[in-house]
Amino acid sequence: MTDTTDSGVEALLGEEIVALAAGTFVAAFTGIGLGREQAQSQIDKELHRRFGKPRRSGDHYAYQAVILQIVLVWEQARIAARAHLGVLVLLPDGARLLDATDAADELRSLLAR
Repeated sequence: MTDTTDSGVEALLGEEIVALAAGTFVAAFTGIGLGREQAQSQIDKELHRRFGKPRRSGDHYAYQAVILQIVLVWEQARIAARAHLGVLVLLPDGARLLDATDAADELRSLLAR
């Protein structure tokens, strides 16, 4: 979905978080080297591409909450970490996740350890 719709935020909130985090991770970090930085705005771009841009301020805050939840999942799985405001760093397990056949299954495995 690339246009702005009221249902975009509902669709976003209806997504299973681990699958959403895995897909967003692959989109944001493909082509980024181990230990390299990536702007957190790449998450925004990917969610806007998939679900449209939020129209209302309440929708914007919902998107930001989901982005924070995605980053927390990444940190819990030790695939990426916040280095400083707005910057994420690709960690070794994240580099391996990028090579996985099924990123969501691999992320679930990393979270379960």
